[in-house]
Amino acid sequence: MLPGDYALFVEEFKRHSGSGAVWIMKPIGKAQGKGIFLFHRLSQISQWKSEHRWKPDNPSVESYVAQRYISNPQLVGGKKFDLRLYVLTTSFSPLQAWMYRSGFARFSASRYSNAPSDIMNTFVHLTNVAVQKGSSSYNTETGGKWDLRKLKLHLISKHGKAKVDQLFVEMQDICIRSL
Repeated sequence: MLPGDYALFVEEFKRHSGSGAVWIMKPIGKAQGKGIFLFHRLSQISQWKSEHRWKPDNPSVESYVAQRYISNPQLVGGKKFDLRLYVLTTSFSPLQAWMYRSGFARFSASRYSNAPSDIMNTFVHLTNVAVQKGSSSYNTETGGKWDLRKLKLHLISKHGKAKVDQLFVEMQDICIRSL
């Protein structure tokens, strides 16, 4: 969590510097892909760091999450996707949660590329509809989305029912455990 953990982040960044790792920074509290960026050199975040908002003692500090970017994501049709899964929690003690079965997948409009020249291309890396609808490749008919059932059927055709069922059980467990 930056800026508070900046020194820890730099240490982690340096541990992976020889691997060609790409990193992603996401502002906390913003939606629709605003403020998200990828980088692979510390110098690429110098502008962000030099702005007044990064200083931990500033009361109006804007917090970011920095994560190592997944360089080999699961793709569908060569495109990145994320999942929107919803859980309703009615009690924390005892834990009682209900998972909505009709989530969906959001897709990038452009085919995935991890080439350094594409690192700033949000149409390749982000799946937010607010970002993707600006792409000439955006599918206005589907909105760049598939319902969960369609995604699951596609994955079953590629990887088999048992493997996909196990994956969905694991995702459900992760959602519940994260509460």
